Amino acid sequence: MPVSYLPKMTRLLARGAGQTLLEISMRSCSSGLVYESTKITNKLLDANTLYHLDKYSRYTPAPISIKKLLEHGQAHDQQGSFLFLKKEIPTRLANMIMELKLLPEDLKIQKECSEILNDYISSFRDLIPFENEFGTEKSLEKFNETLNIIRRRHLDTVPLMAQAVIKLNYKQTTSDGVNDTIQYFLDRLYINRISIHMLISHYNALLGQSKMLTGKVGTIDQNCDIMAICSDAYEAAAVLCDGEYFGHPELKVSGQDTTKENAKVTSVYVPAHLHHILFEVFKNSMRATCEFAEEKEMDNLPYIRCRIFKTKDDITIKISDLGGGMTRKTRGKIFKYMYSTAPKVELPNGGGSYGAGLAAGNLPMHGLGYGLPLSRLYARYFKGDIKIASVDGYGTDTYVYLQRLSHMAQENLPVYNAVSSAKLQSISTQVPDWTSPEVRY
Repeated sequence: MPVSYLPKMTRLLARGAGQTLLEISMRSCSSGLVYESTKITNKLLDANTLYHLDKYSRYTPAPISIKKLLEHGQAHDQQGSFLFLKKEIPTRLANMIMELKLLPEDLKIQKECSEILNDYISSFRDLIPFENEFGTEKSLEKFNETLNIIRRRHLDTVPLMAQAVIKLNYKQTTSDGVNDTIQYFLDRLYINRISIHMLISHYNALLGQSKMLTGKVGTIDQNCDIMAICSDAYEAAAVLCDGEYFGHPELKVSGQDTTKENAKVTSVYVPAHLHHILFEVFKNSMRATCEFAEEKEMDNLPYIRCRIFKTKDDITIKISDLGGGMTRKTRGKIFKYMYSTAPKVELPNGGGSYGAGLAAGNLPMHGLGYGLPLSRLYARYFKGDIKIASVDGYGTDTYVYLQRLSHMAQENLPVYNAVSSAKLQSISTQVPDWTSPEVRY
């Protein structure tokens, strides 16, 4: 940036121009509306913000395991949390800002994508002043308030980006290379959001907890009852299914701990994450079952079976439905954000959820294309996974894998480096090699 621009930028910021970071500015031209918020954001980034952005984007995020989060929560060290988060959250934000700026132009010009970039820059700017703070009572109070603002600001990241992808998908003009790059980026954006949301939620949940009785430490449940979470997620999905299809399949659930006889299947895990994963899987199973039963004119809906198995290394949740399954071609696309098996829908209010995020009641049951991909990211965040096996014309088995050992359940985090930068900028269509494990036949 030329030095001559700095005084001008300083005067603009002094007059309050910085407040326009979150505004979407548009200009008319012969080819229609061109959104310019990214350009405006770049112009309004002052020298101090650019310096810190470059500095923090060079840091590597520090992944934490569930065990570490648990131990730290039991110690109740608020100042220690502050000293860690004041560097770690800006690092994760800066890494993602650098990636957002490298997005394919087809996606970057979408209004919703520009809003997300502005949100990330605003959150990063909010945290810079705490760099040299040492955790006094006054600074801790201000830091807590800032974290809550940041958390609320990013609630709509997923619905907004889903709207941008839906708009892009309607045009049907993007190449396979661009689609692969967008898929790669969205996985990184969403897991970055999950990680920041996790750190802030855990920190907030620990505030004011002077002692632990039993159960949860912050957002982590030391004895998370997996069967109970399954039942809760099923009931939540059933409410949506009733509203859409005037009925829902019955659930039959069983659990087995192979390491202890007659023991309840429990784990050290984040209940909110597990609920989100299972809710999406049950929702898909219910929709498939209801539509298949209607197509075949069945008198009764086939039930959904859920089996839970705990071993010395893993926890496996197998959810089976008789919803007609899917073709191999479809199965190869179900984890892509540019694809949905349901009819496409328009999000309310231009993509927003009125501040409720993914839990918003005004978001549709299906058709957004981020249900299963996002659920897989929640599973992979702590080194788990989701796999799907399907028999076309019969039904589908979904396998949810979780780490049983809390010290092995470590965050999977995106890191901005030369490799990720090159991959984000590589939008040419690659000829697939038939020996590649990614290729499905």
